Amino acid sequence: MKKNTLLLALATFGVSAGTAYAQQKPKTYMKSSQVPAYKLVQKNKKLNEIPRLNFSPEREIQANIKPLNIPEAGQLQLNPIAKKESPAVINSSLESFKLDPLPGAKTIASQKSIQNIPEFKILNEIPEPQLDYSIDKPELKALEEMKPNDYKMLQALIFLEYQKNYELALGLFAELMEDPEYRTEAWFNYALTAKGLGLNSEFRMGLIKVAMDSKSREWQEKAVHKLIENIKILKVSDVKHIDPLITKYDIDTTQNEIYQMYRAKYYLDVGQLGLVEDALLFIGEKSPNYPEATFIAGLSLYRQGKVDEALVTMNKVLELTDGDKKGLIRNISALTVGRLYFQKGAYKDSFQSYLKVDKSNPLWLQAMTEQAWTQVMAEDYEGAAGNMFSLHTDFFKNAFAPESYTVRTVGYLNLCQYGDGIQVLTEMKKKYGTLKARLQTYQNANDKNVSNYYETVKAWLKNSERKEVDGLPRAFIVELARHPSFTVPQTEINTYEDEISRFNKVTLTLLAREKAVMKKASEAGREISEFRKKLIDNKKDESLKQKIATAEKRQMSFKIQQFIAQKSRTSIKKLREMGVARMEKEKGELRGQAGLALKNRMNQLAGGLYRVLEQNEVLAYELYSGAGEHIRYQMAGGNITEKERPELKVESGKSLNWKFQGEIWEDEVGHYRSSLKNVCPQDDKITSLDNN
Repeated sequence: MKKNTLLLALATFGVSAGTAYAQQKPKTYMKSSQVPAYKLVQKNKKLNEIPRLNFSPEREIQANIKPLNIPEAGQLQLNPIAKKESPAVINSSLESFKLDPLPGAKTIASQKSIQNIPEFKILNEIPEPQLDYSIDKPELKALEEMKPNDYKMLQALIFLEYQKNYELALGLFAELMEDPEYRTEAWFNYALTAKGLGLNSEFRMGLIKVAMDSKSREWQEKAVHKLIENIKILKVSDVKHIDPLITKYDIDTTQNEIYQMYRAKYYLDVGQLGLVEDALLFIGEKSPNYPEATFIAGLSLYRQGKVDEALVTMNKVLELTDGDKKGLIRNISALTVGRLYFQKGAYKDSFQSYLKVDKSNPLWLQAMTEQAWTQVMAEDYEGAAGNMFSLHTDFFKNAFAPESYTVRTVGYLNLCQYGDGIQVLTEMKKKYGTLKARLQTYQNANDKNVSNYYETVKAWLKNSERKEVDGLPRAFIVELARHPSFTVPQTEINTYEDEISRFNKVTLTLLAREKAVMKKASEAGREISEFRKKLIDNKKDESLKQKIATAEKRQMSFKIQQFIAQKSRTSIKKLREMGVARMEKEKGELRGQAGLALKNRMNQLAGGLYRVLEQNEVLAYELYSGAGEHIRYQMAGGNITEKERPELKVESGKSLNWKFQGEIWEDEVGHYRSSLKNVCPQDDKITSLDNN
């Protein structure tokens, strides 16, 4: 055994190697590796030379273990198991299983049907493609290099789409319009840039130009899509240009409710009622445009002569807008429903509908006058006289409502209150008698120049505190100016004014930008000079060289921006002049429309005033004649009627008898009743409201 093996064994048993070899000294020799080892014993040699191992006796280990206290096992009580019968033996012979006989075989194919199966011809074999491997080198083609205008277009698109620098983009697109190759694309992007600047009329004009004049189908279709997407900033009349192109390119607009509303309005204006219905089909009931769409549907039905259907539709609008008492659609619908019921003779329903017109709406005075006529027609003279009296107080001293005096007089006439009737006519003649001559003078002087009508209203709008302009009183001018026939074109004129200001601001912005970058370029130049001076004394300073390079790049960048701004300002100048000239022309046309609308409105109002003044003579005759007859009747002992006349009442608690003492409450207007009693003879005919 080798020494290292013995050492391992001794270490394993926990015996010291020194103790093992203390009594016997084995003979060892040294290896060349300086490791001691024992000589090997040959088989024919004696074994007594092997040293004996002297192991100390093993230690004895004793355990102090207490006896375990294990309880004795108890006796188990086992319940007897009930004996169960074995299951019956199943007879598994085949005779015990009886199966139902199978049905007879069915014929699924006959010889004839097999013969009718069509034959499929074998397809011709496709020959293997013959590839020409003789071409070793690809054909070289000339590289199409970008032209200067390609770079300019790219630069303009970067300004437009990424930097949103609309002023610089506008100038570059204006330059590209001069090149026939880029003209269409430049006009298209110019329109988008104009929209970014708030120049909506330029956007509209540019895209309609591309859609109508371009020979490229691609750009035409793109223009139409953009017009549809931005339909809110277009005019209703633009539908005449867009709709044919939508049909041409088969563009789906069924999901664009705003465009369908524009279509409905346009075709209603031109009288193509069938197309109105087609457009309204795509406005869903949950759409915010549904109330207005329903109103347009009602107008369309009325124009078709379907009065009853129109009335149902208009009442539906009132239901839909019940939460929006001040809304324009609701108030116009309420006035329209009142007129439709009046036309049908349903005065009670007409009266209630007129009450739904909100007091803040410009149509309210007209609605109150028409409401009073329903009361007259229903013989509720106290109500008619009371409501018209509320319009003759100081609260409405600046209102133009001559017809209200006629209604009030008719009410007093039918109550046989002749003295009060004469007093109303006197008030009316005092307020409006002199106005007739002034209106006639104004009309005669401006009969052939409608622009003067516009200038009169314009002068008053600049100073609305003036009580008179060009001989016309303030109340009359207000009545002229508040009508939609004037307010709609005037709103467009104001929009053009704003756009002209924005267009002029583009040039000012470019000029300011040009000055700003010039200043920055100069600052960068001064920095370069300072760094170069320092570099004279420190030629090996790399940081100064880097600063000079950076400053030179900045200076070059500012100079390029200055050049672009100057170039854009020059390019826009011509385009701005063209755009402003176009807008001024359209403003002139709108002024003409507004002036004509004012003239027609004035003729209408003046004509109404002339008729009222003429009726005063008739009413005065009726009042004086009736007063005389009434006096003779009473002198003869006649009795006045005691039968109560029917009333068109408003909601409980809102009907008031008035005793005017110089004060009137706005929320009570429209709910007054006259405290004067009917003193007419008993045989006077009374109209029944049972059928209304």
